[in-house]
Amino acid sequence: MFKNNQSRIMLCATTNGLLAGLWSGRKLQGNQFFANDETGHLAFTDFLKQQPETPVYLIADAVEEDYKLESLPHTVGNARRELVMRKLNQFYRRLNYRTAHFIDRAKDKRKDDNFLFVALNNDDFLQNWVAIIQSSAVPLVGIYLLPMLSQKLAQQLKLTSPHILLCEQLTSGLRQTYLHNGRLRMSRLVPNPPVDASKLGYFYLVEVEKTQLYLMSQRLISRETSMQLVLLSADGATQAISQAISHEQGLNCTDISLKPLAENLGLPLNLMQQMPALLHMQLLANGQLVDNLAPPALTRHFQLAKIKTAIKVSTVILSVLALLAAGLLFKLGFDDQSAYSTAQQDTLIMQHRYDEVAKNFPSTVLSATDLQAAVALDQTIANYPKSPRRMMQVVSAALEQAALEHIQLNRMRWVLSNDSNLKDDDKFMPSSVAPVAQNNVQAIATNPAQLNEVAFITAEIAEFMGDYRAALSNVHQLVASLRADQRVAQVEVLQEPVNVSSFVGLQGSTADEQSTQKQPAFFKLKVTLKPVNVAIAGVPQP
Repeated sequence: MFKNNQSRIMLCATTNGLLAGLWSGRKLQGNQFFANDETGHLAFTDFLKQQPETPVYLIADAVEEDYKLESLPHTVGNARRELVMRKLNQFYRRLNYRTAHFIDRAKDKRKDDNFLFVALNNDDFLQNWVAIIQSSAVPLVGIYLLPMLSQKLAQQLKLTSPHILLCEQLTSGLRQTYLHNGRLRMSRLVPNPPVDASKLGYFYLVEVEKTQLYLMSQRLISRETSMQLVLLSADGATQAISQAISHEQGLNCTDISLKPLAENLGLPLNLMQQMPALLHMQLLANGQLVDNLAPPALTRHFQLAKIKTAIKVSTVILSVLALLAAGLLFKLGFDDQSAYSTAQQDTLIMQHRYDEVAKNFPSTVLSATDLQAAVALDQTIANYPKSPRRMMQVVSAALEQAALEHIQLNRMRWVLSNDSNLKDDDKFMPSSVAPVAQNNVQAIATNPAQLNEVAFITAEIAEFMGDYRAALSNVHQLVASLRADQRVAQVEVLQEPVNVSSFVGLQGSTADEQSTQKQPAFFKLKVTLKPVNVAIAGVPQP
C-alpha cells in the first residue's frame, strides 16, 4: 500500500483525547497526545500543518461499537458490493462509520459468504478530529477499529486456539476481544479500571464473566465451549491475575508479555508501557491494514493524492521507457550505418578483385542478353512435362550420320500434341532473327507420355552457289537419315530448297545485274517421334 521510506501519521482517538505518532518507514520518530478540548484541537491543527501532504491513518478506540454476524449468498463483483451495501443500510442506515468484514465461506452446500458487519454507534468523539483533518487538507487514508488490529496482534502472537478471549489493558480501559478461529467476532471495552492493584484481579474476573454471558446470549459460544483467556501486558504484570481467574473459573488462562514483540517491531518498551495503543499503531504502520470504516467523501484527498502519484510514476516510467527506446533506436541506427559503410567498402573491394580477375577472362561472342535468354528458356523447358532433349538428340544424330556439313539449322519448333495432323502456324523467319528453337505444348492429355513429339525444322544450305541438284540431294540424305532412326515415326518435307513444280514459270533476265546473286536455299521438315513408352532396342530412353 505504501513505500517503506514514506512518512505516515498514525492516530488513535479515544473519548479522552488523541494520540498521534509520526512514522518514517517502520520506525517511530515521535509521538504526542492531544486532549479533546479547544487547546488540544489547536495544537493538533498546528501538528498537521507541520506535516503537509503526509498520509493520516486514524484508529478509533470506542465504547459504543456494534457487531453483527450475517451470511450472504456467494457473489462476486458488483453484485457482491450491492448485497453488502444493502445490508449495511439495513443495519446502520444513519451511521457514518461502518464496514463489512469478510470472514470466510460456509462449508455447507450453499457455501454462503460470512460477513461481520461493524459500525460505531456513537462517533461524537471523532467529529472534531476528523473536521480538523479535512480542513487541513491532509490525505486521510482511512478510519479503523482498534479490535480489528487486535486480530492482527493475535496473528503476530500465533494464537491458534479456536475460541480466544484477548484481554488488553489500554489507557481507555480494558479491551476484551473474542476471536473464533483467529477471526474477530465481538469486542467490548470497559472504561475506568480500578487503580488499586489488589482490586484489579477481581475487576478482570467480573468483566470476563460478563463477556462470557454476553457471548452465550448471542449464541457465539455455549456453556461447554472451551475458551482460552489470553492476558496481554508489557512486563508480565498480569501473571497473578491469570492464575487467579484460572483457579476461580477453571478457564485456560495464558499470560503473554509483549516485550519480545515490541523489540521485534522496533517499538520502545517504555513508550508502549505508557501508551499501549502504540503497539496497534505500529502494526498499522507496518502495513497490517484492516477494513476501513470511513465513507468515500472523507478519503477523497487521499484518493486524489494516489491518482496524482500514479500519474507521476507513470510519467517517470514512460519517460524512462522513451529514453531507453530512443537510445535503442539510436544504437540500431548507428549499427545500421556502420554496417552500410562496411558493406560499401566490401563492395568496392570485391569489385576491384573482380575487375582484376576479369582481365584474364577469355572473350566470348555471346552477350549477357543471350545468356539471360538461354537461362530463361532452360527454366521454361524444365516446367514442361517432357523435355525436347530427345528430339534434339535425334536431329543431331541425323546430321552427324549424314555428314551434312553444308546444312545449317536455323529454327526448330518442338511441340507436344495429340494431334497427328498438326500444322506449323508460325511463318518462316530468316536465320538472322529466328530463334534456334521454339517450344510449345498443345492439347495436353492427362498422361504426358501419350502425347506426340513433333518438331518443325527450318534450315538452309550453307554457302549455296546455285547448285540446286546438290541441295536437293543433301535434303533427301538428311530425310533418309532421320527415317532410319528407330525413334522417328514419320518425316515429312514441308518445303524443298527449290520449287520443282512444272506449273511454276521461269522469271528473270540474263542482263539483270542481280541475277549473279544466288538466293538462299531454305527447306522445312516435320519430324514426328514414336511414343517414349514404346521400347526400342539399343536406343537410350530420355
